[in-house]
Amino acid sequence: MGTVIYSASPLQAMLGALGTVAFLIGLGVVGVVVAIFRTGQSKGARIALGVAGVFLVLAGLITGAISFISISSGAQTVAAHLNDKHVRQETCGQDSENTCTRYILETNAGSIYYDFVVNSDAYNQAQVNTCYQVTFYKSKSPFNVVADTETYHRIEAITRIEVADPTACP
Repeated sequence: MGTVIYSASPLQAMLGALGTVAFLIGLGVVGVVVAIFRTGQSKGARIALGVAGVFLVLAGLITGAISFISISSGAQTVAAHLNDKHVRQETCGQDSENTCTRYILETNAGSIYYDFVVNSDAYNQAQVNTCYQVTFYKSKSPFNVVADTETYHRIEAITRIEVADPTACP
């Protein structure tokens, strides 16, 4: 194989999902504990806080299960032709004033199209009209922000991108 332009461990690739799980469960547990032990609040407020805490714990557990399914299904590797590169500004979080920069590599492997969301270093090293071998974990989430189809996939959990032999790309 050729030059490696990006490499990460599976833990690094799934760190965002694992961080979300830890945050949701931690916040939910704090909410339940506060609801149980804060006797100075009204009964209705304590019940509402407890229900919200349980909801957050359940959301964390569901997110964790979906992440586990993605990891346990194994990494996939595809040889893909890089068609184009884009830098996109997207709103982040609840505040519409905050923006995040996304570095996207638009590729295809035959009739299947992939948008790989990468860091700025991989984006800068990637060359259009080059064949790359990409190893990634495909999200199994039913809550994808961008719906995947049989011919389109948006991938964010990437573990390796390396230059491949041009004959490997369909």
